[in-house]
Amino acid sequence: MDLTRRTLLATGTALGLTGCLSSGDSNVSYPETATRTPPTETPGDAAMAEAEPEPAAVDDDGAVQQTEPSVPNRQLATEIGRVYGEIEWFATSYDDAIDTYQRVLGNAMATVIRVRDAAEFDANSLGLVRGATDRAVATAEAELGGHFGIPEQMREEIDRHIATIRRFADRGDLDRVDEELERLHDYLRGIRSDLFVRRVLSDRQIDATLYRSLHDGTPDGDDDDDDDDDDDDEADPGLFEVYHSTDYAGYAYAGPRYIEREPFGGVPGDTVNEGRELLARQRRHFDAAGEATGRNGFAYVVSYAIPDEGNQPVDLNPLDYPHTSLFVQHYDGVETATDAVDTLLHTSVSREGTYSFGRDEWHRVYYHADGDVDYAYLIQAGPYVLVAAPAEVAWEERVDWTDPLDRLWLWRP
Repeated sequence: MDLTRRTLLATGTALGLTGCLSSGDSNVSYPETATRTPPTETPGDAAMAEAEPEPAAVDDDGAVQQTEPSVPNRQLATEIGRVYGEIEWFATSYDDAIDTYQRVLGNAMATVIRVRDAAEFDANSLGLVRGATDRAVATAEAELGGHFGIPEQMREEIDRHIATIRRFADRGDLDRVDEELERLHDYLRGIRSDLFVRRVLSDRQIDATLYRSLHDGTPDGDDDDDDDDDDDDEADPGLFEVYHSTDYAGYAYAGPRYIEREPFGGVPGDTVNEGRELLARQRRHFDAAGEATGRNGFAYVVSYAIPDEGNQPVDLNPLDYPHTSLFVQHYDGVETATDAVDTLLHTSVSREGTYSFGRDEWHRVYYHADGDVDYAYLIQAGPYVLVAAPAEVAWEERVDWTDPLDRLWLWRP
């Protein structure tokens, strides 16, 4: 580049920008999406807030008056609200969020190119770049924050590029300013690309907040081997196939393998659609345990007891491994969910004793499903009704059946 192509105007005294600097020269890095804190707002929060008991009133004689009943299984309600909220977000909001994210990144790229190609470079030029990239980060936070870790990674990378541009502009090194503007443009183009979206921001094979919310990350303490082995300090891996009543389906999986079979679908070219058969089984198992009155939506979660990463085959097929299912129904509110449970227990579902998943007591239930008797577990948690592990084998006759469920967060203390 000819140094006289552009003129530097008062950059040294007018910029005054600071940023969070990081080392390295990479243009596009693939972030650890687990760094995001799960969103605090979930579909069940409003219903649970409405169900919050008022502070106990005290009458003139000092007696405490009766308050409204508490939310059933509040901690589980919060946890399942986070899980269901993520599934519903992918089902209803993901496509629009990605479109907005890519559009605003495209605008930022255009601004960077316009500044790079301008005849002059001054504090206002850098301000344009900073403003456009700040809007891109803010949009990523608003649209994808809480679901993916990309906003923090963007902030760090963009601050590094901006700081480098400022440093060389202060020195009057316009060649290096233009080079860094090009690098910033390339970075934005990389994280905007369809390839990046498919690999890092995917709604098909999700390694992000949804996986962390579903997976029990507690290290396995049941190993009888006395040898010191690093594997003893790691949780068993999880793989979850999810389906939402809007007909969205995806995998939540943090492993290295690409799963060829479409979630609740088939493998291209195969004559047998195992995924559709799996979906049909969910409906057979759970229809009798479903109550549609006041229900906003539902989801199926199939949990697989897959081996450790080192033992996972390249052509990983989840259905090759033990699996079981969870049925989540979301209702208008806590009272509506309570009514749904009462309706089920007075119509299609019978109960017999309880069973403990970690801290929570579930009803042991049974019901007729497609001509057979299914045995399962049922619990209400706030505005949600959950049914888990349906099978034609009675509860007391099951042997070594919990491994797939152990991968879910349900066992956390």
